[in-house]
Amino acid sequence: MASETYEFLKKIAKGEEVNRWSYPDELINHIYYTKGKSPKVEITFDDDDDFLEVLGVTDEDDLYMWRRFMGRYSFEYDFDMWRYEEDWKEGYIVDAFRGENIEITNKILKLIDPNLQLGNNNDVSNSDIARTLYIEFGDEVSDITYEYGRYHEECISRAVQKQLMDETNDPFRNFGVIQKQNAYKFVTSVNILLNLYKMLNAEDEDLKGMLTLLYKTYGDKDPGGWYDLEYNVWCDDYDDEGFQKELTRNLEKMLEKTEEEFDGVDREEYDKIYDTVMGLGGFSKLIKLPEKGIEVFFYKFDTKTNKLYFDLYKGNKKEIRSVDNLEDLNLQLYHPELFESVRKILKKLL
Repeated sequence: MASETYEFLKKIAKGEEVNRWSYPDELINHIYYTKGKSPKVEITFDDDDDFLEVLGVTDEDDLYMWRRFMGRYSFEYDFDMWRYEEDWKEGYIVDAFRGENIEITNKILKLIDPNLQLGNNNDVSNSDIARTLYIEFGDEVSDITYEYGRYHEECISRAVQKQLMDETNDPFRNFGVIQKQNAYKFVTSVNILLNLYKMLNAEDEDLKGMLTLLYKTYGDKDPGGWYDLEYNVWCDDYDDEGFQKELTRNLEKMLEKTEEEFDGVDREEYDKIYDTVMGLGGFSKLIKLPEKGIEVFFYKFDTKTNKLYFDLYKGNKKEIRSVDNLEDLNLQLYHPELFESVRKILKKLL
């Protein structure tokens, strides 16, 4: 027995006009009449699940993924922060710092732990830097981690959406049912629909049933299997510029806090000592001064007292040294004989 939808389309094909509020099929949104031509039918899927079912997508995991990334009330920002918090701890987010943000980070590290420097090719790991920054600036680090996660999730979301759209795009075009809006609106003629019904021997089906049979029989794609899609897509348009701007904003707040708290210390002397150490090669590495026959290993710079601690090696002999001004540092490194003489005199006087 022919369906009500099929009989309705036959009446329209004969020239009968009907009240749009009495369409017998929920997929028929509007009938457009043009003199001398077959009436046009606007088909809309008000329920995403109906559209996906027509394409053979019925698995609950697939439907969930569609609702999450393509649904009209999608929730793609409901992401797992734990994943990105681990990225921070491992130093992966610090590794994503670029250009000016590396410079700002190093200005911060210079004042809170001068043994650490980002991108200085030393033995310090990015995870050490990440841990230090978190201890000092927990709130700002949390903001940075969130923004990093958000930008990555947005990129993943775009990639997932593209994949879902590619698999479901214009599925009936080869049969004369033309897409106007992905997964929602399609337009065709009454005559085309009637011919499809006859071709499929589907006169007893409503419009959804006929389209389902059409795609099952002749569809050229097999959409679905999307459960792990967000972990498998390639994110190729990550907005690094946007992330770096957000990063700059937070790092500048961190630097401002650090400089406000940096009081009670001779900042000029501090900078001189720091720049000298960095010019020689930096912290936590053995630095040779062959012209003086010594090696030096800077391992600690106390930001509260300006005291620099280092080991000085001459042959097999190791001495633990410390200074709190540039003059004494230069004396020990470049005029060790004079330093020894001064030290002996001081011992006698004391």
